[in-house]
Amino acid sequence: MLHRQRGLSFGTFLMLSIVLVVGAITVLKVVPTYVEYFTVKKAIERTVKEYGAQPPAAIKEGFMRQASVDNIRDISASELQVTQVSSGTTISLSYERVVPVVGNMSLLFAFDIQKSNTQQAAGN
Repeated sequence: MLHRQRGLSFGTFLMLSIVLVVGAITVLKVVPTYVEYFTVKKAIERTVKEYGAQPPAAIKEGFMRQASVDNIRDISASELQVTQVSSGTTISLSYERVVPVVGNMSLLFAFDIQKSNTQQAAGN
């Protein structure tokens, strides 16, 4: 009885390994960018909740306090856009991150965060 051998050839194994390594390197470089995004988003949410009724300068100062607690170093309060109307306060932030992958190849991430406390003001 003849049995066929099963498995990968060395060339196939090598190509599959290269693809997996490149994918793993890309994921490891992208994850910190998204961790930063979610940290900034959470800081903006807390800032709107705690400082939303105050003037824009106080809101930006409150964000800087939140940023120092969360160890956010790449976003400054001057980048925040604070809009106040009679129904509430809206904080907006748009920023981009370029993540180098290999050589001259990089990934561009554009983030847009907007949080408002208008629902809370309408409920009061």
